Parts: sequence; C-alpha cells; structure tokens
Amino acid sequence: MALFKVAAHTGDNNNGYISYDTDTKQVNVRLNDDVLDAKLYEYLTTVQSLHRYTDLSLYETVNVIPASSLEALKLSLGYVWLSMGIHIDWSRPIELM
Repeated sequence: MALFKVAAHTGDNNNGYISYDTDTKQVNVRLNDDVLDAKLYEYLTTVQSLHRYTDLSLYETVNVIPASSLEALKLSLGYVWLSMGIHIDWSRPIELM
C-alpha cells in the first residue's frame, strides 16, 4: 500500500490533509469541517475538466476523475483553490499537524 498525503487549509486557520491510497484509489479528506470535507470529496471523485500543460504556454484539456490516479489527483489539487478556496501546502509535513 502506497499512501500519498498532502496538507490542505482553507485560510480560516482550518488545517487538515488529503490522503490517497495508490493501490485502492481511495481518497480521504480531513479538513475539520464536515461540509467542506464532503464538497472536496465530491470534487475529487467526479469528472473534472482540467488543463494539463504540455509546454510553457500550451495545454490540453482533460476530463478526468481526480481519484482515478495519483497524476490526476495532483493535477486537480493544483486547481482546487479556484473552485473551493482550499489551499494545498505541498511543502508542509503531515506528521507535524
């Protein structure tokens, strides 16, 4: 089992994390807000239309379920702040939260 975890927060001092099991493709959201957890979980488990850059200024539009692969999940997490106001903190260790 390979587990990917990344820190997330809403800016309201609401710190949490998102975890993803690469074997089972199961995603878990823990933001200390049940309503926001449910919205983010829905976002990560339904088809999203995202831009995947192929060059510095060129991109292709992909329709993907973020939880379908680790690559798709990482791509969608780069856009989640636009639609939900959730910020992903790629550099913060999860163990310190």
